[in-house]
Amino acid sequence: MAHSTVGTHVVVEDAASLAEAVQRTHVVIEVAGRLHDLEKFTLLEGSSLVGTTSDAELVFKPDSDGVALTANNTLQNLTLRSDPSRLTLSLEPATTTLGQLKLQHLVVYGRLHLESSIVMTADLVLTDVQVYDGDSTSALHRPVGYGVEVVPGSLTIYNRCTDPQSHWTLRAENLSGGTRDVPLRGSGIFIFGGMTVPANADPQSGPAPSSPGGMIDLKLLTTGEIHTNGNIPAGTGNLISGGVFVGSGVKAQQVINNGPVTTYGTNDMVLDNWGNVRLWLARQSIISHGTSGIGFVNFRDLQTLIVQGDLATYGEGARGFNLYDGTLAYAEFKSITTHGNGSIGIQTSKPFGNILVLGDVITKGGRGNSLVRGVVVQLDAHVLSLKPGTSGKEIIVLGRVEAQREEITSLDFAAPASTVEFITISGQQYVDGSSTE
Repeated sequence: MAHSTVGTHVVVEDAASLAEAVQRTHVVIEVAGRLHDLEKFTLLEGSSLVGTTSDAELVFKPDSDGVALTANNTLQNLTLRSDPSRLTLSLEPATTTLGQLKLQHLVVYGRLHLESSIVMTADLVLTDVQVYDGDSTSALHRPVGYGVEVVPGSLTIYNRCTDPQSHWTLRAENLSGGTRDVPLRGSGIFIFGGMTVPANADPQSGPAPSSPGGMIDLKLLTTGEIHTNGNIPAGTGNLISGGVFVGSGVKAQQVINNGPVTTYGTNDMVLDNWGNVRLWLARQSIISHGTSGIGFVNFRDLQTLIVQGDLATYGEGARGFNLYDGTLAYAEFKSITTHGNGSIGIQTSKPFGNILVLGDVITKGGRGNSLVRGVVVQLDAHVLSLKPGTSGKEIIVLGRVEAQREEITSLDFAAPASTVEFITISGQQYVDGSSTE
């Protein structure tokens, strides 16, 4: 029997019965077993797709997208599979009001991409979603700011509205993606609002996105293990990606990385903030293997950052922690180690409150190329670099600060040490670049 109906529940066991069931609104479609050779379809308003067997899976034809969502849809207990660059889960383009979308206990092969420029309200709930073998490097719409474009993610939530009245809410728990052997191509977890660079801005200055647009109120984001490779060609200056990227137009209460986050490619930031974040907590390791990657980079407003795992970078020009722009109230790290030439341990360019490192900050490289606001420049692998424009209350490193190459000075105070009220390293206080002991 192809399908059976009980009230508003329809059990489907093959492609034909599924194609019939999805023509209805406000129906719960129960998927039993593996359905393959599927064409793209739209899930109509109020309808749900629920797996009822352990092997419940929807497999789409080669070069076909998957499920397009409309409004008040639920997907749970399913595996969905399409080609890596296809939209395995997406939004129906004509939808203007999403209502509440629930995506729960899903394994997605390909891309989960919820993007709209016309949706004014949405309540998105994602729970236990794993994305594998996704490739977003050809995604059409890339946010712009600070002299670069950002490659979207295999798991993308993007409120691209230019109307600042557009307001989405998002609660996302236990999102993970990629593997060590097959990392996601492009960014990993990518959450952006619709703020844009002003039309009259000078592109040479690498301006911030400051024209208002749609916003995302991010109540909570928790992640498991994430592996990404942006596949950005070496030497590219105007393109970046990120393992977990909180973008402009996003107001986040809590971002918590419960699993390690690892990036492998050129210009791959591991954790990147262009939004407004109250708490960002990384419980496990933050690792960058590529050229000009950064462990954690901040461009907007960050209240509290705590990195409990080791932060390490291995590529040339791959810095540890960078306060490029915006504000920072408090940052705490277990340890920071960089291995490549031009890979600074900690660099600040803007005001901050307190920076505390419980262990060591060590650099192992010399002079090398690194990407700075869309331009590749030469940097020395200093351990601590204070740039003009920075100021702060405290920098405290309880362990060692050591540049292991003889020709590299550990401390680079292009902005005087006096711009920070209190600097102490291994118990020694520094004033105007020199130890007081």
